Amino acid sequence: MTALTKATRVQRGELWEVDFEPQTHQEEPGKRGRPALVIQTNILNAAGHATTIVIPGTTQVYRDAQGDGYPLRISLGKVGTLKEETDLLIDQIRTISNRQLMGDKPLAELGRTHMKRVEDALRILVGE
Repeated sequence: MTALTKATRVQRGELWEVDFEPQTHQEEPGKRGRPALVIQTNILNAAGHATTIVIPGTTQVYRDAQGDGYPLRISLGKVGTLKEETDLLIDQIRTISNRQLMGDKPLAELGRTHMKRVEDALRILVGE
């Protein structure tokens, strides 16, 4: 896949393929071609901001008695064009260069139910 083109605009709630290499810590997910959810406001997305705030995903899914390890993880399953079940790693938010976004379209767009769960988990993790 190629890097995101300047003409392509990401939107909050879209799941994109991202090149997270090189990783900076062993605890962070590395790998090229990992899914990530755009959580940055569309105000910045529309302004052509050079970076994007995302939550990385992983195919190393975790299931506890309640289902998915909430609030540290949110299970997405196989949404959009994902080939494997995926969890979002809520505690590993990061800002990436738009050059790390791959492809010319998102892998999926999360619905309101998924986004509300992500937003609720973020509020818990930041102490709101």
